[in-house]
Amino acid sequence: MSFPIRSSRLAATALAVAAILVAPRLGIGAESRARFEESDGSWWVKPPGGPPFFSLGIDVVDPGADPGLEDPENPSYTYRHRHPTPEAWAFETQSRLRSWGFTTLGAWSDADVLTRSTGGGFWLTPVLHIGASVGAPWWDMWDVANLHRMEEVARAAIAPTRGNPRVIGYYSDNELGWWNATLWKMTFEQPASSGQRRRILGMVREGYHGNWDELCRDFEPEHASSWKELERGGTLYLRSGGSGIRTMRRALALLAERYYSVMQGILGRQAPGALYLGDRYQSFYYPELVEAAARHVDAISSNLNAAWVDGTFPRFQLDTLHAISRKPVLVTEFYLAASENRSGNRNTHGLYPVVATQQDRATAVARTLGSLARLPYVVGADWFQYADEPTHGREDGENFNFGLVDIHDTPYREVVEAFQRFAPTALRRGPRLPRPDAGGGIPPAPAEPLSGWTPGHAFLHWDRERGFVPPGTGRPMADLYVCWTRGALFLGLYALDSVEPA
Repeated sequence: MSFPIRSSRLAATALAVAAILVAPRLGIGAESRARFEESDGSWWVKPPGGPPFFSLGIDVVDPGADPGLEDPENPSYTYRHRHPTPEAWAFETQSRLRSWGFTTLGAWSDADVLTRSTGGGFWLTPVLHIGASVGAPWWDMWDVANLHRMEEVARAAIAPTRGNPRVIGYYSDNELGWWNATLWKMTFEQPASSGQRRRILGMVREGYHGNWDELCRDFEPEHASSWKELERGGTLYLRSGGSGIRTMRRALALLAERYYSVMQGILGRQAPGALYLGDRYQSFYYPELVEAAARHVDAISSNLNAAWVDGTFPRFQLDTLHAISRKPVLVTEFYLAASENRSGNRNTHGLYPVVATQQDRATAVARTLGSLARLPYVVGADWFQYADEPTHGREDGENFNFGLVDIHDTPYREVVEAFQRFAPTALRRGPRLPRPDAGGGIPPAPAEPLSGWTPGHAFLHWDRERGFVPPGTGRPMADLYVCWTRGALFLGLYALDSVEPA
């Protein structure tokens, strides 16, 4: 999901820029603030002087449309349905959330009105949109004007919660889209003076030992026939049959290292003591990206796109994220919609999972919650979102029944009760039984193993527990499932991959 980025004014001096470049990181993970702690084999949020807990968060907790801005042609959630003021709304909303088991107000929640309420006491994890304010990682991350702009954006975005001990940490950005081919293309399209372009080109030249012919075995140059011409302009396209993709992945690693080191420094200066929670992957990630992040963040964060409408997800998706980073993992969004809803949401603008009824939705939500709590490295999970989207969709068209309440501020009882029954501490401290897999014998196939070949339904009726084939590597990017009939052996692969238009 994406939300607008707030901007701040740029006012740079050479002295200020120098300070940005050389100031040390301050106090991330300081004892005066919450930190992450591993205990009894599981990761937890550990507040100073309090017991560890699993962070159950919720995104987009805000009063909704302001007076005079409601659109009668597109009804949406607003505090005015039930409350005279935003403050009255904040008090009741936080009372509700506390009774439903939530501990944390996640991204895009209105921290200002919520923390003013006497019904507070929630933990906070704001998203800052620092890099996106200058187009990072796509635009030049070595440009001093961009560096100063990011520092100013962070300072302004952190100001409402600066020094608040209830802030666990900050996300530097949201769903930046670390698309390898797009980053490569946009970097080479930058002017010759770009620090980003010069560093990537230097890495490429070193990798090919300064040999133009060696480079051309992997790439097809455009508007350049020598290294000197390529320094002035032009780009490189992958040559079919070559190994250029490995070079592009090294470039991704270089850019990711730059991004995370810059963000770590900014947060250390602007929010000493707060944890750096990463940049909220959109469920997709490259290993090189996670490796770079792990050197700078306190937790790896990612949305969890529901692979199936029953609330289950592939094992590798979070396992590999943790295996690469060795960091606690925060699930920044998980969600499910139902065709049966009171907001009139049609659930059509996007490829998100949709079930028939609110009871189906509650059953799937409970399954996801239980699975996440049993993963010892998952330190928290945030539901997206508090209220349904407008009847006919947001500004970008997204029109889903994602809310715990409808646009009239009435809770979906079945879904709320699924959260109320969730007992993460008991699940995490209880006995850990090994998950079954195909090593214990291959399960039989369902009646029609290749039916329902649509998003959210492929392999849905396979026994994906007993049919899971353990990977041969510690960092798999796919799950393999197997089942059989008398006439055939069926293999199913669910992979994390993407075809990029660039």
